[in-house]
Amino acid sequence: MSSLRIFLLANTLVSLARACTMIAVGRNATVDGSTLVAHTDDAGFGAADLRMVHIPAQKYERGAVRHVYNVQPGYPRLVTTERGPEYKPKNNQEQLMTPLGEIPQVSHTYGYFEQDYGFMNEVQLTIGESTSGARTVGWPMDAGPHGYNMFGIGELTRVALERCDSARCAIQIMGDLATTYGFFSEDSGDPANPDYVSAAETLGIADRYGEVWVFHVLTGPQNASAVWAAQRVLDTHVVVVANGFVIREMNLDDSDRFVASGNVHSFAEEMGWWKPKQGKFDFTAVYASPTSDPVRALYVGRRMWRVFDLVAPSLQLDSRLGHYSEFPTYPFSVEPDRNLDVSDVTRLLRDYFQGTPYDLSKGFASGPFGMPMRWGGDEKGVVGGWERPISMYRTVYSFVLQARAHLPDAVGGVAWYGQSSPHASVFVPFSCAQQEVPSAYLLGKESEFTPGSAWWAFSFVNNWSMIRFDAISKDIRARIAELQKACFAERKAMEHHIYRTESLTTAEARIYLQEQSNQLASKVVEEWWAFAWKLVGKFTDGYITTGEAPEEMEMPGYPEWWLKLSEFSKWPGDTLRPPHVPMLEKQLELFKSHQDASTDVVGQRVAATSSNVVLITQLAIGAAIGAVVGASATWFILARQRQFGYRAIR
Repeated sequence: MSSLRIFLLANTLVSLARACTMIAVGRNATVDGSTLVAHTDDAGFGAADLRMVHIPAQKYERGAVRHVYNVQPGYPRLVTTERGPEYKPKNNQEQLMTPLGEIPQVSHTYGYFEQDYGFMNEVQLTIGESTSGARTVGWPMDAGPHGYNMFGIGELTRVALERCDSARCAIQIMGDLATTYGFFSEDSGDPANPDYVSAAETLGIADRYGEVWVFHVLTGPQNASAVWAAQRVLDTHVVVVANGFVIREMNLDDSDRFVASGNVHSFAEEMGWWKPKQGKFDFTAVYASPTSDPVRALYVGRRMWRVFDLVAPSLQLDSRLGHYSEFPTYPFSVEPDRNLDVSDVTRLLRDYFQGTPYDLSKGFASGPFGMPMRWGGDEKGVVGGWERPISMYRTVYSFVLQARAHLPDAVGGVAWYGQSSPHASVFVPFSCAQQEVPSAYLLGKESEFTPGSAWWAFSFVNNWSMIRFDAISKDIRARIAELQKACFAERKAMEHHIYRTESLTTAEARIYLQEQSNQLASKVVEEWWAFAWKLVGKFTDGYITTGEAPEEMEMPGYPEWWLKLSEFSKWPGDTLRPPHVPMLEKQLELFKSHQDASTDVVGQRVAATSSNVVLITQLAIGAAIGAVVGASATWFILARQRQFGYRAIR
């Protein structure tokens, strides 16, 4: 393989390191008429600000301005006196940030929740994000002479949540701001080596009116301005965006389903990417970054397939198609085989291809204990890849945002929010209208272990599970099931209380939901820390300890297949050469013959890699030899087990 090819593949892996997944569900595809927007925030190699912050609603005088910032990915993401108490300078140690510019302010803004992006406001407008690739690239105004743009996707989402109660409003405001003031991706890279794979953004947007939309935006002409497009998701459908554009042909005469910037066709013609005589205009084929290699095709496409296959298995979609910007392989959206609820979508977020040929808990790369995490980092020039799951080691937080048109905002809008990797997290409900969050959700930095932090509670358990994932994950799944069930029940009880208490004012209902939600979220964090310490006691030093009696401590050891493939089955080899004593020579010969036989019957072992199920080893010879030699060596094995208390998990 050429050095250029190796470079391109390696660059793709690095570029996609900050990518996220977005899933959205139409109102008639859910069991109760909710719209659902889900997002995993897979922050990447840099440290992230772990705080989930509420920005309060505010009123402004005529002539006020709204400052726009290049919000930072690390801690603190923002330091300003303009957006509530949490972002004000702490202990005189934080310097106020300088804005990139300003836009005219409106007289009133809604309160909303944000982390890396704004995600839900008090009137049920919801937003989920997924970084995408484009043929254009842009940088912020403070990046130097090549920086012409004021808005990244984070600030666009914040302005939309401040000013809008509908998805259509959000799309128009974000699109207009991007084209007027310029859009830049926060992952555009160095101008000498632009990161086109991460140069654009996609949002899923839903509202209390029951609409769900997908919004694409990229930088426009001369590394400035913007191009954008949006498509409405059918009410009966589910859509997934996994770091690639998905909007294809657009009928801009059908404004109920499509809308785009005024330059969407003209800029493509100007650049020579499309001409009317070529026929129908395919937005993704025209504007998405070219699919340069199989790593990117599967990085995007496999997650699309997985979500569609889980919600609509009857379609029998091919998992191997990948995602290509040049032509469609999977549909924009699908109709699920049955209607979904919040718990169904949380299960999608917890997925790492369990039960498929791509199951990351299987195969040699998962180690002896089936650990599904695959670290990123320097590939040392080795070309290849891992499967990219929805739930992964670098997920900082995730959520399922629920909007219900038939209910008052404080009741209908719920942010089901979880921290760290979703497969080992509990999603707790916050009312969209509450104005405070528990202190545990505002504590913690990635560089400092903080026992009072919600993020550290879940991250700690996630990391501890990697000691012995096959065993510990069973306990984690069981505890998640208990607490998640309790969260659903508690939220239902809160809503029933609101229904029964007709005398409650809107303000009183909001305060009640805030108090109850925060108590529940704090309780879950307390329970999770208690659970963490139980895991520490139970799974330590290779033992599983459930009590103080001798029989309540097990040493399960390693699985048989791994022992036979590892150095264990080859030891001691020629490292033992005893004196020429007949008894010792016979003992060693007997040991080696039994060892050879037990290794020969391993057979074929397979494991999932990033692109296919591949053969790890072929060692099959015959079980007959093993049976004969095994009988003669029973004394040795029994003696060894008695000595070491060893028992392999099969």
